[in-house]
Amino acid sequence: MLSKSNKTAIRDSLNSDFPFRDIQINMLCNLFLTDDGVLPPCVFIHGLPSTGKTSIATRLLYLLGKSVKSSIVNSVCCYTNQFLFEPILKDLLQIKQSELPDRCDNFMQFLNILKQSEIQQERVIILLDNCEMLGHEQIVLFTKLQELIKSYQLCVILISQVHPAKFDEDINFIPIVFEQYNNDEILFILSKDIPKNWSLSIYQNFLTVFMGSFYGSCRDLVELKHLAKVLFIKYVEPIEDGSCTEINQPLLFRKISPTIQLLLNNVYLGTSLENVNSLSDENTKFDKLALDLPYYAKYFLIAAYIASFNLPKYDKQLFVKASNKKKKSNRLVNKTENSTSQLVGPKIFSLDRLLAIFYAIIEENTNMTANLLAQVNTLSDLGLLIRLGDGKLDTPKYRCSVSFDCVNNIARTVKFNLNKYLIDK
Repeated sequence: MLSKSNKTAIRDSLNSDFPFRDIQINMLCNLFLTDDGVLPPCVFIHGLPSTGKTSIATRLLYLLGKSVKSSIVNSVCCYTNQFLFEPILKDLLQIKQSELPDRCDNFMQFLNILKQSEIQQERVIILLDNCEMLGHEQIVLFTKLQELIKSYQLCVILISQVHPAKFDEDINFIPIVFEQYNNDEILFILSKDIPKNWSLSIYQNFLTVFMGSFYGSCRDLVELKHLAKVLFIKYVEPIEDGSCTEINQPLLFRKISPTIQLLLNNVYLGTSLENVNSLSDENTKFDKLALDLPYYAKYFLIAAYIASFNLPKYDKQLFVKASNKKKKSNRLVNKTENSTSQLVGPKIFSLDRLLAIFYAIIEENTNMTANLLAQVNTLSDLGLLIRLGDGKLDTPKYRCSVSFDCVNNIARTVKFNLNKYLIDK
């Protein structure tokens, strides 16, 4: 059993390493740092990506050390029962996988091996990360594992990005939710990673610019850390070569603005320092900005951009074949001539108008199905479209959040001439 000082040290260590997670850490410590050794049957930790779920849970198991026997399994790798059960048995029984008594292909074999071992006399914690990848029956059985082996010292921790409401009611657990970090919390966490040889004031000034540009497009802490590391090197280049002083914030921002725009179009694409400069090259720029989207999703994004930068009154002129083509050609402009409308910014459009433009430009017979319509939600989840309102009282409203360069390059992948459908207002 852990002493009182050890329990305090574990709690303090977790709070120090993971700021703004006091509530979740206290709940976990109250559940697992008990004096009587009794553990809850199942704890369900859920929340969005990069909120500290797995990191805090695994660190807690590490700090508990030899006071518990533990096994950590990533369910993504468990595409067969054997890859799920055998690694757990290997960790708990502390033997090599080849020394397992029998091949373990189902839950009953797994349960029998556990019952025949001596782990019922020890504290045991099994952590299943990404548990939504497991079958429903497997999840139910793991939540009842303590009851099945008749040991109050065994607990199963389930970690998932899926809300527990998505699972059936026959799954019993203690829920712990990890909410997304807000802007100030992310700013504080990022400020702890100050690059060497630079002062805190310079880095905080950079983070203010960085968060103002990226927080609306990305809330993933891991991705933001990566982007901040890449962008800060470009941010201090004018200071290092003497072309700008560190107190001249407006000039530093103007110099880094093109790089910010390039990185905004490459969020989640793993942009590295080596290829930041090459993003401005036309060929590389085309490859990078042409996002790997499904075929119809590309047309939906193109239609969204057209709807955002063209007034509805021009839709008939552009898309109805019987309209006056000569009059139409006088209003069609290229990207340079369309700069005026670009400065105005994207406008709001309805789902009905998006679908109408989509069918006008797709030029093929496509039936509207649930799978096809789901691609609009996918674009919204990716941040390429911004959804406004809840859509309950009226048709959903959207606004395109992608730049002309990105959409134009996507259009080129499907051989669609976007410039023909942009009108200079």
